[in-house]
Amino acid sequence: MTSGAPTSPTAQVVARARTAQQAFASASQAEVDQAVRAVAWSLYEPQRAEELAELAVQDTGLGNVADKIIKNQRKTFGTLRDLLRRTSVGIVSDEPERGLTIYAKPVGVVGAITPSTNPAATPINKAMMAIKGANAIVIAPSPAGWTTTAKSVEYARAELEKVGAPVDLIQVLPAPVSREATYELMELVDLVVTTGSQNNVRASYKSGTPAIGVGAGNVPVIIDSSANLADAAEKIAQSKTFDNATSCSSENSLVILDDVYDQTLEALTEAGAFVVAPNRAADVAEQLFPGGHLNRDLIAQDAAVLIEAFGLDAPADTRYLIVEEPAPSSDRPLTGEKLSLVLTVYRASSFDHAVELVSQVLEVQGKGHSVGIHTADEAQTRRLAEELPVVRVLVNQAHTFGNGGSFENALPFTLSMGCGTWAGNSISENLSLDQFLNLTHLVRTTTEDLPDESELFGPLWDQS
Repeated sequence: MTSGAPTSPTAQVVARARTAQQAFASASQAEVDQAVRAVAWSLYEPQRAEELAELAVQDTGLGNVADKIIKNQRKTFGTLRDLLRRTSVGIVSDEPERGLTIYAKPVGVVGAITPSTNPAATPINKAMMAIKGANAIVIAPSPAGWTTTAKSVEYARAELEKVGAPVDLIQVLPAPVSREATYELMELVDLVVTTGSQNNVRASYKSGTPAIGVGAGNVPVIIDSSANLADAAEKIAQSKTFDNATSCSSENSLVILDDVYDQTLEALTEAGAFVVAPNRAADVAEQLFPGGHLNRDLIAQDAAVLIEAFGLDAPADTRYLIVEEPAPSSDRPLTGEKLSLVLTVYRASSFDHAVELVSQVLEVQGKGHSVGIHTADEAQTRRLAEELPVVRVLVNQAHTFGNGGSFENALPFTLSMGCGTWAGNSISENLSLDQFLNLTHLVRTTTEDLPDESELFGPLWDQS
């Protein structure tokens, strides 16, 4: 932190956060947990969950209110479950037989960069994790989502005050949030956690402050010959349409095995998809990606908006659109993330070919993030996990609901997915409490563990 009295609004916010964090650093586990509960309740409470969902859609024009209510509550509830099951104050591990005791300590003040797609859920999700580690957090939201984030922070601060915790443990940068203020925040805090724009992710790593960024989504999903097609189609429909595909974990392409291709398209259609005629595919791509860039007026909009924009004669109950493509390619924009109710479909002649197509998609965009598969063949799932450069492989799941943690899988709840070095990220796991703690190792001597030379070098010697 720079010397002297803080002068800029950003520096003043960070100074208040530092004072609050220092006061909170000595809190007991019970006090920390109560503060985390308070922050969770500030968003989970039904009236506020609805109000903030409505405000988010009003602010950003992205997604829909009903699904944002679910997201506000489900992600908060799941994250609270995970956090309350963890120890984050004092001794977190003690192994007398190894002479090793580990203590958890705060990282300090966290700077959280958050996207417009989740202007309430993501800030509160990160705040819960940060405060569980006895840290303070300052949020730099997307300018489009500032009003929603500011209202979320206002509610969280009020709940912290009720339980006697310092309210400045959570703050938001004052409006208007500029690029300069966000970059200044990155330089002043002790840890930066960035979700959203890849420009912000790269800037956070360049800030000189320890940083955690997440990679871009663009999830491809394989439909294997052994899949339960009706189950897969319904899960894909629920996942793809949730909050109008704002999630980075939303399916963006399907790779369907040739011997079940036609049946799968039928199942997808029965579950609400509309297959765009081949002679209209280029029109859809051109309108969705004018000049090679996503059309801001079409992302995260209802299916009816897309149908009208594309001039399609689709049924009124259409949930999302399918566009068939010959192969993934960097010069075919529908290969990439669409943030809209448009799903690209590829035909694979074999499972080997399906893996090849998925690899090609990831090379264009989404490397490191995740893939999905619908199959009854365990060997196929293991092959994907062994061969593909992704952090998560989801099996027979609605990808949007499973990738960021689920009550039916073992991934921790989060709204920020680390994508490993494949995507230039420092973590290859779901963002969780682990990233918000410093650990002190108390190390004592134990019985000597000194192996014989032959134990270590024996196989080498045997070959010589």
